[in-house]
Amino acid sequence: MRGTILCWVDDSPHGRAALKASADLSDRLKLRLVLAHVAAGGDGASANGNVVRTRRREGAARLVARLAAELGLSDRAEHRSAVGDPAALLGQIAAEEAADLILVGAPAGGRLRRSSETRLAEHLESATTVPVLFVPPRAGKWRSPRDGAGANVN
Repeated sequence: MRGTILCWVDDSPHGRAALKASADLSDRLKLRLVLAHVAAGGDGASANGNVVRTRRREGAARLVARLAAELGLSDRAEHRSAVGDPAALLGQIAAEEAADLILVGAPAGGRLRRSSETRLAEHLESATTVPVLFVPPRAGKWRSPRDGAGANVN
């Protein structure tokens, strides 16, 4: 591995679980951590569209900074934000950051969860060759094969 984990951050239980899991994994494996949020947005061709895109990008940057601060990651995790198609831009960020793994929070529950995971996985598959790990909202404990000890990520 080159040493970079990219985590797609959002302010939801599954987004927070992915953030905590990526922080734990990054610590354990001594890998660089990049946190990213992509706000959905249109093409922004008009002047008004550009203002909206700028505000969405600023909001995405604030979200990443706030969530990183809540976990004490502000000084060690790099932050990225963008506006547009989430899968395409996440793939672009993964390429720019030379990511080895992308962590994405998986929404809780049944068919809706599988459906959204499948759509996102399909979109990411066409946008990047980087492996994607879906993290459930209640990721439980990470266990190290070396010591059998777990660190709670909730």
